[in-house]
Amino acid sequence: MTQRSDSIDIRDLQDIQTPFGVPLSGIYKRSFAYITIKDRLPVILTKIIDTLSRNKENIAEKYGENATEEIKQVTGFISKLKSEIVTNKTLKPLQLIDDKDNDAEEWNQYLLKITEIEDEIPTWFNTVWLYCECYMYRILAQQFALLKHMKNYDPFEQQKQSAFTNSLTSIEALCTYTMNLVHRGEDLSIVETKEELLKLLKTNLWGNKCDLSLSAGAEVGQNNNPIDILKSLDKDILVNNSDIVWNLLRKKKSNTDIVDMILDNAGYELFTDLCLAVFLIASKVVGKVRFYVKRYPWYVSDTTINDFYWTLEYMKNSPNKDLQELATLSYDHLKNNIWTIENEQYWTGPYDFAEMKAQDPVLYAKLSEAKLAIFKGDLNYRKLLGDINWNYTTEFIRALRGFGPTNLLSLRTVKSDVCVGLLPGVAEELFKKDENWMFTGQYGLIQTSLAGICPCPKNVC
Repeated sequence: MTQRSDSIDIRDLQDIQTPFGVPLSGIYKRSFAYITIKDRLPVILTKIIDTLSRNKENIAEKYGENATEEIKQVTGFISKLKSEIVTNKTLKPLQLIDDKDNDAEEWNQYLLKITEIEDEIPTWFNTVWLYCECYMYRILAQQFALLKHMKNYDPFEQQKQSAFTNSLTSIEALCTYTMNLVHRGEDLSIVETKEELLKLLKTNLWGNKCDLSLSAGAEVGQNNNPIDILKSLDKDILVNNSDIVWNLLRKKKSNTDIVDMILDNAGYELFTDLCLAVFLIASKVVGKVRFYVKRYPWYVSDTTINDFYWTLEYMKNSPNKDLQELATLSYDHLKNNIWTIENEQYWTGPYDFAEMKAQDPVLYAKLSEAKLAIFKGDLNYRKLLGDINWNYTTEFIRALRGFGPTNLLSLRTVKSDVCVGLLPGVAEELFKKDENWMFTGQYGLIQTSLAGICPCPKNVC
């Protein structure tokens, strides 16, 4: 049955929260999926149009006079896309281009697969939220890739760079703290190394609060000393497996132990990633860190390879000596292959992570080389769990549905209505305090799955 919501025709629309056991979808009016598709995605697209219009002279200067016509072309496409979202139209195939690294055909095959599963062409509100939201960013990236002059244009670049510069107070304080640790290096005792690693893990977790997608592109920043406020935030960590992480990392197998970091946001969060990675190497906890970036501009603030290098260059040219030193150290690590930047197609593909072993066995095998894979942020968490609304006490390993190339760590502030591994009664108490607690980013998870062993307390899962 088709119902109307604010003049949108939505089949099977229900004025309820997402039931347990089903994927998040825009058909549930009391879900963040509904809010996102109805309000947040259109705002994000409108901001892109505004950015293009406001910067058209600078764009023409950088990409050539013909870029002006391309701005009109892409603006028209985005306006049409926005209209299709708010009126719940069907999703369309991506236009193909002659580029072997372009995965448009894979997305189109996935659209056919979903059409077969749902027995109709997916519409924005009626299909799986994880799919249609990722599809929006992917078809947007494809439209830019089709352009001749602006094909490498990142519509979110200014916002990501502002997210970094708006957080300089916190960045400089954290940088000074981190470089002091680096200078002490091997002089740190085992107890001190554990203590500092757990501090940086928590700092890295809370860096995930700075999400431009959650704010629909509105400016975000961090303006305090992040180390000083850690203790006050402990009460908001709903699952804290940091001791398990330490116990894993301290058991050194070789000098080439690898940590994989599947990155989330550029800006302040990426900076906290760099600080954690610098400490992991300086303390000789691991021998190598691999950073996985997004291939396309993604979810407004997700880190691309250009964002990674822009951050290092900004630090290198900063008047702040600690930032300069951290940049130099970062470049040295990259030069010496102690750090690598990995650009894998799967992170911007249509599949969740439980499907990786079948869809991309090479990447799955690559992750299995790592001692620990750290999945940053909310979208990675949703893909780990298949965006299914699991019961909140479901064990993390069960929700992974067989995904386990290596030991896994999720560092995530809760910004969507999917969450597992909680003690009985915790979610219910949080709903009593704030019915929107799952959308705010106030609460965090440091959640692990170690080689198939569930870390939850006995009889909890």
